[in-house]
Amino acid sequence: MPLSMPRPSDPRVPLPPTRRRIWCRFAGIPENPPLLLLHGEWQSSVVFTPYMASLSRHYYVVAPDLLGHGFSSKPAGPSAYSILSWAEDLAIICETTLCLDDLHVVALGCFGTCLLDALQWHGTLAERMRALAILPFPHAYPFSLLERLSSPDVAISYGAAHELASLLLPLFPQDGIAPERAHGELLSQIRLVHPQASAELCHLVEYMETEYTHWGKPLMILQTLKDLSCLVAESNAPLAIKNSFQEQELSACTALVSETSC
Repeated sequence: MPLSMPRPSDPRVPLPPTRRRIWCRFAGIPENPPLLLLHGEWQSSVVFTPYMASLSRHYYVVAPDLLGHGFSSKPAGPSAYSILSWAEDLAIICETTLCLDDLHVVALGCFGTCLLDALQWHGTLAERMRALAILPFPHAYPFSLLERLSSPDVAISYGAAHELASLLLPLFPQDGIAPERAHGELLSQIRLVHPQASAELCHLVEYMETEYTHWGKPLMILQTLKDLSCLVAESNAPLAIKNSFQEQELSACTALVSETSC
């Protein structure tokens, strides 16, 4: 297995031979097993910040802003926002720029399903993966809301972004942060998405909506990433267990991860 590259000093990871850049958040040391966290539609890598410190104790965490989102490049051409283009960007990051191998991947929402479909075009990227978990959101978006989100009318788009932020807010609880501030942070993430990407995602969500029905009881991101953190029980440095309740909770989490990783 090739070693990963040292952590870049610049979070703006280039995508050669294009002039585009993908903004990445890093945590942990490159010698740890790599964990790639892919945010969902109309989000950015900031949604993972509450969990990165815990995960970085045992993983080399890489959380990119996908093209058109967050601080990454926002090309105007619609061809940049296809499923194949997103998969190609990830392939460049993993295979060329950061040299990540034996990857654990956690992907949220439609991007996860798109990535699963796109792996047929990138066999080398699939070979680098050790595990892939796709986490759906526990609700479907009203398609009328998505159409308004991609409207060229700023007032209509802004109103739809407010509604979408309200739908997403329960998925990302922030202890000690006022609901108004959390809502504002999610709203800013949604508004950072390029309008062309927003329009493309509306079509992707409509196409993928039936995929959500294949899941029984969807898991929230908070609980799922907590389960992933419980993999530390299998390491040489297990988490300290303060009481019997935490011990039972840790055992349950570890069992869940063992079942889903088989």
